[in-house]
Amino acid sequence: MSPSATYRVDTRQLVVAFLGLVVATSSLEGIWYLSIAEGLYNAQIGALMKVPFDVPVAVLFYLIYALGAVIFALRPALERRSLRHAVGAGAMYGFFCFCAHNLTDLADVKGFSWQIALVDIAWGTGMSAVASLLAYRLARSAGRQEDLGAAPVRSH
Repeated sequence: MSPSATYRVDTRQLVVAFLGLVVATSSLEGIWYLSIAEGLYNAQIGALMKVPFDVPVAVLFYLIYALGAVIFALRPALERRSLRHAVGAGAMYGFFCFCAHNLTDLADVKGFSWQIALVDIAWGTGMSAVASLLAYRLARSAGRQEDLGAAPVRSH
């Protein structure tokens, strides 16, 4: 396979990637916010946090976030058949999304801290890389039968 080769990605792979991202991101975030980093967030911005959190809004976030990750990270990685691309593009997607969120909060939320912003950006970058890796593997498995002997799509 040449580095510039691209392959067809079927709808099933994209759906599996999307569902994998929804499950992976929401699960990893749940573990992070509800156990690992709970004390830090409560200590730094506890007064700013909505308890209990708004479940419909959280669901909407994970659906939109996963869709963006499929468009910007997973589909290109599947077209290239590159796990490295999935992880790298997933990390970059997470970095930019979490920067946008946290820097906006720093700009307009009284009491939001740089410590939380930097921790959250690092978390989002790593979490998105891991979620993209898992979703890529699931999506590749979903298309494996069709992949046998598949040739790259020729560009004009």
